[in-house]
Amino acid sequence: MKDLQKYREMWEHQNVGFYDGFREHKKAEDFKANVKRLELAGVWDEIIEKLRSYELPDEFEGKKEIIDFGTRFRYLVEPLDIANYYRHDRHYEDDASSYMVKGRPKRYRYPQRWLEHAERRPQEPNSASCFWAEVEDLRYKIGTNNSSFEDVKERVDQLEAQIKAWSEKGELAKDVFLEGSTLVKWWKALPLHHKQQSCIRSLIK
Repeated sequence: MKDLQKYREMWEHQNVGFYDGFREHKKAEDFKANVKRLELAGVWDEIIEKLRSYELPDEFEGKKEIIDFGTRFRYLVEPLDIANYYRHDRHYEDDASSYMVKGRPKRYRYPQRWLEHAERRPQEPNSASCFWAEVEDLRYKIGTNNSSFEDVKERVDQLEAQIKAWSEKGELAKDVFLEGSTLVKWWKALPLHHKQQSCIRSLIK
């Protein structure tokens, strides 16, 4: 995962979030990062399948080092999976085509569950590694006039509360809030009366 961490740092030096850099997919480094993404995905798919077929020890998913490694993997690689998913417009068919409904692999759902169990957190469908998918879905719904803001206000409020909590816990990287990021562009396009009362207004410049 060191190569993908360096890739992220490369984009940070250019004042661009690595989610957005990868989503644009215009540099040679993006193609190299995609190869690493696929390699790591293959490794973790194999791990999950071995776990499901009882080829790994019972205590495997409860080990702290495994949980920590799975969490780092999710935070670094899943945003790239999401960027790739939405870059190819796979969600435009209907709600059932969204990443969280149709596209999220077990290689991310399982490690998230391990962490939630280890820290006795409530199980959440969303997390700091996959919130980009909710941003993309809401952005599409509002931006294409398929829904009014009021139709999705409850989802927006919930996502903002989660972003605030994740930020306070240090679970979100600073590049999430860079000017021009998908999150910032989406948030700034929301109605003024909402932004004035938003719980994340202080996080976005």
